Amino acid sequence: MALPAESVVRVLVVEDEPLYAEQLEAALQDLGYEPVGPAADARIALALHRTETIDLALLDVNLRGSVDGIALAAQLLAHRPIPIVFLTSLTDGATFTRAQNTGPAAFLTKPVELAALGRALALAVHNFGQHQSATPAPAAEPLPVAPLPDALFVKENGLLEKIRLSNVQSVMAEDKLCCLTLAERTVHVRMALRELVQYLPPERFVQIQRSYYVNIEHIERLDPVRHLLQVGKQLLPVSRLYQDELLRRLRTIG
Repeated sequence: MALPAESVVRVLVVEDEPLYAEQLEAALQDLGYEPVGPAADARIALALHRTETIDLALLDVNLRGSVDGIALAAQLLAHRPIPIVFLTSLTDGATFTRAQNTGPAAFLTKPVELAALGRALALAVHNFGQHQSATPAPAAEPLPVAPLPDALFVKENGLLEKIRLSNVQSVMAEDKLCCLTLAERTVHVRMALRELVQYLPPERFVQIQRSYYVNIEHIERLDPVRHLLQVGKQLLPVSRLYQDELLRRLRTIG
């Protein structure tokens, strides 16, 4: 089922379970596709769709956060049409009906076999290409770009304090809190990490562990052999799962 080398298709992987995301990436590479991501939530997925060349999206339906995979599919298609393949452990009729309304190329149940995944992706690419050839796409109008807020107002001691995102060096999940580390202090926010990351500009923050995001602007050193990252005065371990994406986001020379 592998594709010929001259027709490599880039597949956006949206999956919030790191282990399964890693398995999907390996499966895509075995099938001859180039995985992009993985994105753990809708915000990161949309940012990748806007900034990367994406040919197809492989979406987990049951994403954590306020935007699930089906709602995300609609947002991706509104930005630029691509074939959508859903993966889900949910088999109820209501979920299928919602997914069907987005016009997906396939709706696969987890865990999916490699051969079934390969067939679904191949059909998705083929049918989408046939449709695009038969129906000339209208000229796309540029979408208005909303400015990203540079600050959050965090409640502390009954007051709302302005925290500039450019000053936030890292964000760490700790129980039901998130710790925002600045140069001189740490601010605690009563919010789950998966909710807080919706407010972090994806072009500025990158995930380095399951429970850690760091501000690229504050990265001082990276040891890719020992998987250690210095952010301000912090020395943080980098998960192998996220190191390739971190390296891709850094401008390196030499």
